[in-house]
Amino acid sequence: MPDYVGFFLDSSRAVMEIQTLEISHPAFSKVFYLVRRPRDLVARLETGEEVTFTALGMRLRRGAARADLAYSLGVDLGDLGEIIPAEVDRVRAADQMGVRPVVIYRSYRSDDLSAPMFGPIRLELAQVSRTREGSSFDASAPQLNLNRTGEVYSPDRFPMLRGFL
Repeated sequence: MPDYVGFFLDSSRAVMEIQTLEISHPAFSKVFYLVRRPRDLVARLETGEEVTFTALGMRLRRGAARADLAYSLGVDLGDLGEIIPAEVDRVRAADQMGVRPVVIYRSYRSDDLSAPMFGPIRLELAQVSRTREGSSFDASAPQLNLNRTGEVYSPDRFPMLRGFL
């Protein structure tokens, strides 16, 4: 997180935030690494693995603050409907519609691609539609409970809940 704070408070105006997406599913033909910029990018993931992000025109719309547990992301891909719809068809053919594709959001500093500045944020692809320019989808955080706290409340962990049940 210090890189993220330093980016906003202490970096040069020439340093940009680079937003990336990783889209995967067991039935997809491959894992898609996409970057929102005019050319491909080689960067290191938080695991230390070095990957090439493919440049693709995209628009990202945040649904909430990044630190919010109800975080969501709207994505418009300029893929002319060639990437995501074909992969969704693979998921249907493999009869794995119950397993949602995973979308991982990361952002990097343009002057330091050795590790993500922010992320990874793991989201699930909720809905896909085709547009004139390509594909559009919404990805949201997997919800563990109705309170969106990320905590599973059970009498085993919180014995005082037995009085309310």
